[in-house]
Amino acid sequence: MNCKETQEVIHAYLDGELDPVHNVAIEQHLKDCAACARCYQGEQSLRKVMAGRSLYFEAPNGLEKRVRSVVRQASKAESSPWRWRWEGNWIWPRVLAPLAVAALAILIAVPILMHSSTEDRLTQEIVSGHLRSLMAGHLTDVASTDQHTVKPWFNGKLPFSPPVTDLAAQGFPLIGGRLDYVEYYQVAALVYQRHLHYINLFIWPSTRDSTTSEDFRTQQGCNVIHWSQGGMEYWAVSEVNRGDLRDFVQLVRGGSPTPSPH
Repeated sequence: MNCKETQEVIHAYLDGELDPVHNVAIEQHLKDCAACARCYQGEQSLRKVMAGRSLYFEAPNGLEKRVRSVVRQASKAESSPWRWRWEGNWIWPRVLAPLAVAALAILIAVPILMHSSTEDRLTQEIVSGHLRSLMAGHLTDVASTDQHTVKPWFNGKLPFSPPVTDLAAQGFPLIGGRLDYVEYYQVAALVYQRHLHYINLFIWPSTRDSTTSEDFRTQQGCNVIHWSQGGMEYWAVSEVNRGDLRDFVQLVRGGSPTPSPH
């Protein structure tokens, strides 16, 4: 079984819908093909995220009361005879005003919830990718401390060229790089080391041109920092402490680490 055939039936394999012969063929291919194995692991991680609670959000406090109020107003309006002339107690303003308020609240809340959902989902995938990389043999596809070896390795494997910098002099030596998956897309993963810990730096093209400040998060014992710069999205993740990870990010961004208070 080749890569194309495997990709076409990977979802059926995950759902347990294939016969034993195809199952054995896919399992053998996954053992022999690192790219398809990473894709399979990415699908498994995505399913775990979708089944988790990170994509579920509780309704804001008071939303139920506002909805019930709107329903009551509408019910009263339907039970009253419609009057098609202007009167002091005209019914339309009383019906439309709460509906307009509810619609405005939804228009404001939905984009916020969607953005939060996307960021949470990406954070989960980034952390999952980092933890997978710490398994034996999963850390790097190209092991080298030379940026001039790691950067050309990505040529022809990705539709973009990730910036690669060796930060050994600043205490964050480059270890190597690999291909990884985030939301079905191949991305570059650069691996650095800080003392006994590894830092994964995930990079892929951004959909926005602007540079953004760092967004700091913590999940499953890992510190995560996300930012956009130079047409690229950057996600740094590691078990190192927050200060070390912030210093690393500043170096990647081309600045100097923030001095520690004495």
